[in-house]
Amino acid sequence: MLLAGLLPLFLMGAAFLLPGLSLVIKNSKFFRVYSLAVCTVGFFMALAVALETSRGRVVTYWFGGFRPPLGIVYTIDSLSSSLALLSMFILTMSTLYSTWMVRSRSEYLYYTFMLSLGAGSVGCLYTGDIFNFFVMLEVLSLSAYVLVSFYRDNPKAIEASIRYAIVGIVATSLYLLAAFIVYGSYGTLNMADIAMKSRHPDAVVAYSGKIFGDIAFSTAIAIALSAWTFTFKAAIFPNHFWLPDANPEAPTPVSALFVAVIDLVGAYGVMRFLHTLFGAGSVIEALRHDILLLLHVLGAVSALVGALLLLVQTDIKKFIAYSTISHMGLAFMAITTGTERGVSAAVLQLISNSLSEALLFYAAGIAIVAAGRSLDSLGVLRRNKLASTAFIVGLLNLFGIVPLLVGFWSKLFIFMAVLEVGYLASAVVLVVSTGISGIGYVRLMNYLARSTPKTREDSRLRSYWVPNVVIAITTLALVILGVAVIAVPEVSKAIADAGRAAVDYVSYVRAVIGV
Repeated sequence: MLLAGLLPLFLMGAAFLLPGLSLVIKNSKFFRVYSLAVCTVGFFMALAVALETSRGRVVTYWFGGFRPPLGIVYTIDSLSSSLALLSMFILTMSTLYSTWMVRSRSEYLYYTFMLSLGAGSVGCLYTGDIFNFFVMLEVLSLSAYVLVSFYRDNPKAIEASIRYAIVGIVATSLYLLAAFIVYGSYGTLNMADIAMKSRHPDAVVAYSGKIFGDIAFSTAIAIALSAWTFTFKAAIFPNHFWLPDANPEAPTPVSALFVAVIDLVGAYGVMRFLHTLFGAGSVIEALRHDILLLLHVLGAVSALVGALLLLVQTDIKKFIAYSTISHMGLAFMAITTGTERGVSAAVLQLISNSLSEALLFYAAGIAIVAAGRSLDSLGVLRRNKLASTAFIVGLLNLFGIVPLLVGFWSKLFIFMAVLEVGYLASAVVLVVSTGISGIGYVRLMNYLARSTPKTREDSRLRSYWVPNVVIAITTLALVILGVAVIAVPEVSKAIADAGRAAVDYVSYVRAVIGV
């Protein structure tokens, strides 16, 4: 499918074009309209791919016409297409929000890296090649480092970006080393080829041949190295430390992107590696349970640590960052149950969390512009009924106690997934972390209802129509999805299909190699 191959290239090409256009065009409005138009087109391209995979197809695109595993191939199933659609939706909303919030002489650079961030995310989700995954991960990471430090007159932003970049470079380098090890053992970088050989070591594939040496040992080493990268990107304990520093210092629209673009890729990497590539029946079957259990424990610790630390925050952006850490921990708990139901629950949790956290940032952004990042500033939102209502909806969705919101169903499905495999302690962790987080969410509602901050003059506060449009669309998406999960069978089927796609390596292999 041509659109599958074009989307990341389209976003990257549009990003590279911006610096050149800035030499002849100086009007910031042009860059805003240009970037928004590119993101909107990109969203509909991602939607077209998602609709194609919803029919049960695994969509492939061979770059240069080279037959895989000789050449790079994009392999998109319902798992990768649904997450890519989510990324493009949040990217489009954040870009529109940026046209209201971001004011700088270097706006063309801001939008350049916003578009390249989207290209990196979609490229990671679409690719069927583990080295190309590294390339797109680097595009994603470099864009994130720059965006965190976009406000160059803020020393904290520069410091946060440097720390994030240093550790991030180490993490992605470990993944690159893992890719080298896999290539040396399997003779291929193609994910479908690897998935087949990890279960059928005697297989001989055209162009890539057969395996070399003890692939069980080398696979275990590669998974250990790549797991460090994925837990770092997903902000899972103990690799969560960068998010509470980097996320708050980035521009608010970028902060909204972190969970739906960067953290999401880390979770996706674990799904793809530990289910599709090296899943049940692979050469590391004996060790796989221990790996999943270790990551499960780290997810549970993240859920508790994030919930506890958000209680003591006085900065609204740090509060949301720790909430993200807690909810990503819950997603990891679901992924690492090792079941199709668990992966499906994790996908719904990622969608729910991404929409909720983005909504909180969009609503809180108005208060940040008016009165700063303190929790006291939330009182400003009482002047904007839409923003204050949406903020409460986002908190209730994260709390997971309202059946009409998707957050209720994502947590219920996680609860069922961990009980299915007999993890009673994990079910307790889910309930306890939800209760602790709930205390923090009620605390925020109290600030919203009672605080009376001093506001400052800002030209952006003269009109709220842009943030209101973004807030309204995101809120509608959250509510409609919550209702659709229980009222529309096709939606619940699509979520189940996403989990099945990660586990069903046979369809993945057949679509690429044809065996």
